[in-house]
Amino acid sequence: MDVTQAVNNLNSDYVYKVTNAMNQGALEKTSETNSGDAFSAVYSSVTSLLESTNDYIKQAQQAEVDFALGNLTNTHELGVYQQQANIALQYTVAIRDKALEAYNAIMNMQI
Repeated sequence: MDVTQAVNNLNSDYVYKVTNAMNQGALEKTSETNSGDAFSAVYSSVTSLLESTNDYIKQAQQAEVDFALGNLTNTHELGVYQQQANIALQYTVAIRDKALEAYNAIMNMQI
Protein backbone atom coordinates (compact mmCIF):
# COMPACT_ATOMS: atom_id res chain seq x y z
CA MET A 1 0.00 0.00 0.00
CA ASP A 2 1.48 3.29 -1.10
CA VAL A 3 0.67 6.17 1.24
CA THR A 4 1.29 8.80 -1.42
CA GLN A 5 -1.31 7.16 -3.62
CA ALA A 6 -3.84 7.28 -0.79
CA VAL A 7 -3.04 10.95 -0.18
CA ASN A 8 -3.41 11.69 -3.88
CA ASN A 9 -6.76 9.91 -3.91
CA LEU A 10 -8.03 12.28 -1.23
CA ASN A 11 -9.88 15.15 -2.79
CA SER A 12 -7.67 18.21 -2.96
CA ASP A 13 -10.73 20.11 -1.76
CA TYR A 14 -10.53 18.23 1.54
CA VAL A 15 -6.94 19.23 2.21
CA TYR A 16 -7.53 22.92 1.48
CA LYS A 17 -10.80 23.43 3.40
CA VAL A 18 -9.17 24.43 6.66
CA THR A 19 -6.52 26.53 4.94
CA ASN A 20 -9.17 28.44 3.04
CA ALA A 21 -11.21 28.94 6.19
CA MET A 22 -8.17 30.32 7.99
CA ASN A 23 -7.44 32.66 5.08
CA GLN A 24 -11.06 33.82 5.04
CA GLY A 25 -10.90 34.41 8.76
CA ALA A 26 -7.75 36.48 8.37
CA LEU A 27 -9.32 38.49 5.55
CA GLU A 28 -12.44 39.09 7.60
CA LYS A 29 -10.39 40.29 10.55
CA THR A 30 -8.49 42.76 8.40
CA SER A 31 -11.70 44.09 6.89
CA GLU A 32 -13.09 44.87 10.37
CA THR A 33 -16.12 42.55 10.29
CA ASN A 34 -17.84 41.43 13.44
CA SER A 35 -16.70 38.31 15.27
CA GLY A 36 -19.96 36.44 14.60
CA ASP A 37 -19.23 36.25 10.87
CA ALA A 38 -15.69 34.99 11.47
CA PHE A 39 -16.95 32.40 13.92
CA SER A 40 -19.63 31.17 11.53
CA ALA A 41 -17.08 30.87 8.70
CA VAL A 42 -14.70 28.81 10.83
CA TYR A 43 -17.58 26.77 12.26
CA SER A 44 -18.94 25.91 8.81
CA SER A 45 -15.48 24.91 7.57
CA VAL A 46 -14.92 22.70 10.60
CA THR A 47 -18.29 21.00 10.19
CA SER A 48 -17.61 20.37 6.50
CA LEU A 49 -14.19 18.94 7.43
CA LEU A 50 -15.81 16.60 9.96
CA GLU A 51 -18.45 15.58 7.43
CA SER A 52 -15.76 14.79 4.85
CA THR A 53 -13.83 12.72 7.39
CA ASN A 54 -17.01 10.89 8.32
CA ASP A 55 -17.72 10.19 4.63
CA TYR A 56 -14.26 8.68 4.16
CA ILE A 57 -14.73 6.49 7.24
CA LYS A 58 -18.17 5.33 6.05
CA GLN A 59 -16.72 4.59 2.61
CA ALA A 60 -13.97 2.45 4.18
CA GLN A 61 -16.47 0.60 6.37
CA GLN A 62 -18.68 -0.09 3.36
CA ALA A 63 -15.64 -1.38 1.45
CA GLU A 64 -14.88 -3.75 4.35
CA VAL A 65 -18.45 -5.05 4.28
CA ASP A 66 -18.33 -5.44 0.51
CA PHE A 67 -15.03 -7.31 0.80
CA ALA A 68 -16.47 -9.63 3.46
CA LEU A 69 -19.51 -10.33 1.26
CA GLY A 70 -17.35 -10.99 -1.78
CA ASN A 71 -18.56 -7.96 -3.74
CA LEU A 72 -15.10 -6.40 -3.59
CA THR A 73 -12.32 -8.79 -4.53
CA ASN A 74 -9.41 -6.39 -4.88
CA THR A 75 -7.55 -6.12 -1.58
CA HIS A 76 -5.53 -3.19 -2.89
CA GLU A 77 -8.71 -1.15 -3.36
CA LEU A 78 -9.82 -2.04 0.17
CA GLY A 79 -6.45 -0.89 1.49
CA VAL A 80 -6.73 2.40 -0.38
CA TYR A 81 -10.16 3.08 1.16
CA GLN A 82 -8.83 2.27 4.61
CA GLN A 83 -5.74 4.43 4.13
CA GLN A 84 -7.84 7.37 2.91
CA ALA A 85 -10.01 7.15 6.02
CA ASN A 86 -6.93 6.85 8.23
CA ILE A 87 -5.23 9.90 6.69
CA ALA A 88 -8.42 11.96 6.87
CA LEU A 89 -8.82 11.07 10.55
CA GLN A 90 -5.18 11.87 11.31
CA TYR A 91 -5.53 15.22 9.55
CA THR A 92 -8.67 16.05 11.52
CA VAL A 93 -7.05 15.09 14.82
CA ALA A 94 -3.96 17.15 14.00
CA ILE A 95 -6.11 20.20 13.32
CA ARG A 96 -7.99 19.65 16.57
CA ASP A 97 -4.71 19.40 18.47
CA LYS A 98 -3.39 22.62 16.93
CA ALA A 99 -6.65 24.42 17.73
CA LEU A 100 -6.45 23.28 21.35
CA GLU A 101 -2.81 24.35 21.50
CA ALA A 102 -3.73 27.81 20.22
CA TYR A 103 -6.61 28.04 22.69
CA ASN A 104 -4.33 27.10 25.60
CA ALA A 105 -1.73 29.63 24.47
CA ILE A 106 -4.38 32.36 24.35
CA MET A 107 -5.73 31.41 27.77
CA ASN A 108 -2.21 31.52 29.29
CA MET A 109 -1.49 35.00 27.99
CA GLN A 110 -1.14 37.71 30.58
CA ILE A 111 -3.22 40.82 30.10
